[in-house]
Amino acid sequence: MRINGDVIYDDGLVLLDEAGVTLRYYYFPVATKKFVPYDRIRAVDTAVLGNWNGRWRLWGASWIDQWLPLDVMRPKKDTAVVLTIRRISPVFTPDDPELVAHLIRERMTAHA
Repeated sequence: MRINGDVIYDDGLVLLDEAGVTLRYYYFPVATKKFVPYDRIRAVDTAVLGNWNGRWRLWGASWIDQWLPLDVMRPKKDTAVVLTIRRISPVFTPDDPELVAHLIRERMTAHA
């Protein structure tokens, strides 16, 4: 994956640029990254993490249609960002989930 344009947000796990969202440490077990262009994102939401819905899931599937990339700090976080794409929705925990969701929504509208 090549980054096209300036970096908008980067916390080490999640990178946003003008082309899309890069989720580092996404694929198990090799920890490679996943790139999602903005035009493939159908919706972006935030979700509160609790004891039964992903807070303790460091990597992998919390539900059959969701995948969480590796984040060893997830148990200390309380909000996730959910990208609705085709089959499997990436659920990730950036350092600033509200800002990330806002930035993605802006770019989804610009690419629509």
